[in-house]
Amino acid sequence: MPLGTDDDVWQIDPVTAHVRPGATLHDPVLIVVETTNGVARPGLVHTVTEICDFLRIGILAVNDPRDIPEQLGAKQPIAVLHEASSVDCTVYDLMMIVAGLDIALPLLLVIPEDPQNRGAVETAQRLWQLTDISPLPHRPGIRTLIDFLFRAGRRFGRTGPMPI
Repeated sequence: MPLGTDDDVWQIDPVTAHVRPGATLHDPVLIVVETTNGVARPGLVHTVTEICDFLRIGILAVNDPRDIPEQLGAKQPIAVLHEASSVDCTVYDLMMIVAGLDIALPLLLVIPEDPQNRGAVETAQRLWQLTDISPLPHRPGIRTLIDFLFRAGRRFGRTGPMPI
């Protein structure tokens, strides 16, 4: 059930603001696509785990983007992260899956900077009408990841007080 539906709204008591028993809350999830067949280096999940734990964002790690809808279930994705050495079938599959989930779902795509990759990403972005793709030529640092996650979280109203 996506956020913002009538079922989601009515599971919170409007008088007491308590969640009704049996209500299913939708925790934010970052989808990390890690291919291990030489297209991308493993380790993106390791890079984002501590940040996501601190921000209380779940991680869904998949090896094939075509597994995302099945493994996602009722979880609410806030963003997608993927690293590739070039735009290949995996990247196209991922962009098509993201478009099927939500054309505004933020996608951080770590891909070498060259004209062919840039053109392929821009073409696929226009083809599937994706509105929030952030290509990076190298793995993001902590500051870039936090900025990306906060931008993604704001889209879903998930930027309340931080735990300290």
